[in-house]
Amino acid sequence: MRTNDQLASILGEDTFEFEATIGNGSGIAIVRMTYEFDCEGIYNETIDTIRSPSGYPLMDYLEESTIDDLCILGCKLLTESKTEVF
Repeated sequence: MRTNDQLASILGEDTFEFEATIGNGSGIAIVRMTYEFDCEGIYNETIDTIRSPSGYPLMDYLEESTIDDLCILGCKLLTESKTEVF
């Protein structure tokens, strides 16, 4: 549970969806990452879902390290997408 100060400092929550390759690089996955943001940037990034292009859920079949790598990639892509807008 968050304190009132923490809730006041959060500007919002959002999701970011991106495509990534998994496995030996030949498998495509659609990844949805949720995150919170404030004036200093994003935080509390979490991979919400990982699915195949046809919609089949893949998250239960991936190792934790792969999910962590996808989260890092998502943060990088999100940051790049925000700098391209400005």
